[in-house]
Amino acid sequence: MSRRSIRFLNDYDRPLNARGRSQAEAMGRYFQENAFRIDKILCSGALRTRQTLNLLLESYDYRGEIEYKDEIYASSVLTLKMLIRQEDVDSLLLIGHNPAIETLAGDLTGEILMMAPCQLAVIDMQKGNLEIFY
Repeated sequence: MSRRSIRFLNDYDRPLNARGRSQAEAMGRYFQENAFRIDKILCSGALRTRQTLNLLLESYDYRGEIEYKDEIYASSVLTLKMLIRQEDVDSLLLIGHNPAIETLAGDLTGEILMMAPCQLAVIDMQKGNLEIFY
């Protein structure tokens, strides 16, 4: 697909670019190497988040539940919190979009965050710890 045709896609259907693909693959390797334990994954239904997850899973051996939710796309922090509260899991991976994701992470930790694409914020809700990974 040419750059010109990508410009005319609506944002929901916009694919990952080469940098995004590379970052998603690296994130999958990072998850695998650091033995991240994830009970469930909630992923936006947008094309680039689905592609991010698929590339991540090429390197990360995940066997849990995956749920795609269109309401994650262009959501508010309130919507994201509602979705998270509905889950009865110890560990949840939320794949979504800025600015809602960085605002949510900042709201949960009390910190002001500037998150880049394909950046990981690990928030321990019981200890109140935040770690940012690139």
